[in-house]
Amino acid sequence: MKRPLSTVCALALALPALGQTERPIQETTTVTTTTTTVPPSSGFDLLGELWSMQDATPLPCGQVDLRLTGGWITSSAPANKGDSGDDFVITPSIVWGAADNLEVFANVPSWVGAGGEIPGDEGNQGNFDTYAGLLWRFADTDQGDWAFQATTRIPTGDQSSGVDVEGRLILTNEYASGLRSHFNFFTYSSNTSNVRNNRHLQCGAIVGLDGPLNGDGSVRWVLDYMNRTSTEYGHDNTNLLDAGFQWKIDECNNFGMSVQAGLDHANDEAPNFGAKVTYSYSLTY
Repeated sequence: MKRPLSTVCALALALPALGQTERPIQETTTVTTTTTTVPPSSGFDLLGELWSMQDATPLPCGQVDLRLTGGWITSSAPANKGDSGDDFVITPSIVWGAADNLEVFANVPSWVGAGGEIPGDEGNQGNFDTYAGLLWRFADTDQGDWAFQATTRIPTGDQSSGVDVEGRLILTNEYASGLRSHFNFFTYSSNTSNVRNNRHLQCGAIVGLDGPLNGDGSVRWVLDYMNRTSTEYGHDNTNLLDAGFQWKIDECNNFGMSVQAGLDHANDEAPNFGAKVTYSYSLTY
């Protein structure tokens, strides 16, 4: 009798232990998120007065820029070309964001000093001519922005004549690093008599880059290279290099500086060296 009773007691003590289950091991998963900061550059508009190239970024609709550019050029053109060697140019400009993807602009280069002489056969003919045009961005794709620019020279200047027209195709491509590349292809129809041996059809190509110099992309370096036909028959092509920076100080104020070097010292059409400074003030309505 004792043995069955002992067996029952042993089973009674073992059952609670058998009914217990192990607690599951709780696993903790940690998710790490990595944020990559890319310097912003979308919407950055190069000041066209500073560079040989143009970008495909028009002013926002409703914005008006008032710009003033001061420039200096030195060349080795012979004295009988009407060039004083060193020339200074003051260019007031107005740029208007007329609609989405469309800007309209006008400027009047004013050659000062040495009688306001413009380099060329006829000296100062054409000083204070008006240049007016538009920039239309017709495609905004993942492969880049495409724009077309048309510029007309209106003979409002001293003893000026004829109307010149330039058409330019522009491709701007932006990369994840904030770097942008630019390609310009242009043709220029020159119908003036300001230049004695005028080449009536001119053309050229420009390649360039710009990229951020600081974390928020408000200061950017700019570099471009241009190869174009001469303005007069009998001359070699002109090769120019521009380098400098632009600073978007705030929503209203922009400032930039550039230096220019002519790579053809034997070509008396091209400047040896030059420099420009541009200040731009933006208005909105």
